[in-house]
Amino acid sequence: MPNVLLVDDEASLRLTMGEFLKRAGYSVFTAADYDTAVVYKPEDLDVAVIDINLPGKSGVQLLQNLYNADTYLPVIMITGEPNISVMPEIVRAGAYDFIAKPIVKDVLLKAVARAAEKKRLTDEKRRLEQEIKLYAEELEARVAERTAELVETHKRLVAQERIAALGRAAAQVAHEVKNPLAGLMLYSLHLKSKSDNFSESQAYLLGKIVDTINHLNNRVEQILDFARPVNLNLEAGNLNEIVNDILELLRPQLRAKQVEVRLSMDHRAAYALLDESSIRGALMNLILNAIEATPERGVVSIASDRTDGSVRLKITDTGPGIDDENAKKIFEPFYTTKVGGLGLGMPYAKRIIEQHGGTISLNNRPGEGTTVSVVVPAAQKEAAHAS
Repeated sequence: MPNVLLVDDEASLRLTMGEFLKRAGYSVFTAADYDTAVVYKPEDLDVAVIDINLPGKSGVQLLQNLYNADTYLPVIMITGEPNISVMPEIVRAGAYDFIAKPIVKDVLLKAVARAAEKKRLTDEKRRLEQEIKLYAEELEARVAERTAELVETHKRLVAQERIAALGRAAAQVAHEVKNPLAGLMLYSLHLKSKSDNFSESQAYLLGKIVDTINHLNNRVEQILDFARPVNLNLEAGNLNEIVNDILELLRPQLRAKQVEVRLSMDHRAAYALLDESSIRGALMNLILNAIEATPERGVVSIASDRTDGSVRLKITDTGPGIDDENAKKIFEPFYTTKVGGLGLGMPYAKRIIEQHGGTISLNNRPGEGTTVSVVVPAAQKEAAHAS
């Protein structure tokens, strides 16, 4: 039911026109002058019928006020006689139509019907324009988001290909170096067996040679381990026991720095689907990193819990933390901040954990320490006992 505002200073005319419109199905509001009319909000109306001659401010001024509102409202002006001289002023003020006195019922109803349809079409047009604008903004946001994802994916693919190429090259070099190193080790051990004939300084230098060859061998093995594919055999395993075993192996490092270990291991989080050999290597790297990052007499905290079918392990150190730039690259192969480090420990751990169907993340607090969170699929305790 369209809402029509009638503004005329003649009460009888307002009453007559109002009856015509009500019987035609319109909801009618009336006003005798400008000040009474402006009480009605344009957004609550569909058509306004206004006499050009009003007491006080004129009908043209009321027309101008309605025309300048944010909401479009078609206005039909009533003139006392068909005076062509006032038509330009009415048109400039924004009138939709005009009718002349005396008011004829059919003329009034047809003019109001046209104006109401104009209002409906205008509102529909604006609604559609607004929807199109919102859809366009949403589409633009989705395109921008998708473009950013594609750019990021492309960057990762390029980075991964470079890393893979570097890994293949490093593995090839390591393979070529491995046999000569084995030969050097045999020669050195042969010399060491005759060290009784050497002076103290010569024996010391020979020991250094053996140590260096062992160090190089370890590095070669690290590179080859990282480069070769890993085939996992997932079974229910006790993650808490694995952590305890690793801490026992790292007891010399803990004692050397007098690092305190604080354990908070939830027995419900003990059982996970693990390839025990590879997960030991991954966790060994993570815990050793935490010990190395912790200052003397510091604390390494290890906690486990279970949530939503997953087991989570948190390893927290009290070291200086990692700056944001290094934190972004911490899982890149051959990237390290350690003097003499190879930069394969964290990437290897990430690779193994992801192959378990898990995730690894870093919560870095510069100046306070770092927490590494590992999440892997949980296993039923019964399955662990059965295995």
